[in-house]
Amino acid sequence: MSVKKRAGGTTHLSISLPTEEAKILKQRAKRVYNGNVSRVVSDAIRFIAYEEARDALIASFGGRGKPTLAEAAQLDLAWGLVANKSA
Repeated sequence: MSVKKRAGGTTHLSISLPTEEAKILKQRAKRVYNGNVSRVVSDAIRFIAYEEARDALIASFGGRGKPTLAEAAQLDLAWGLVANKSA
């Protein structure tokens, strides 16, 4: 049985995770990517890259780019990052 080469370069990593985190990773891989843990890790890395780019953009504005706590709370609510308060 031959191993298929992946398009582009890949790097093999060996990591250690707490058992519960590894379980979550494997559950998501099974549910979303037919068990492909590498795809889940790639998703997480894309999210981290987004955050890094966002932080770099904010830093480029100096102090002018930092929202107040109230502004940050409004953005979180608008972007769906917090649950709306129920009545």
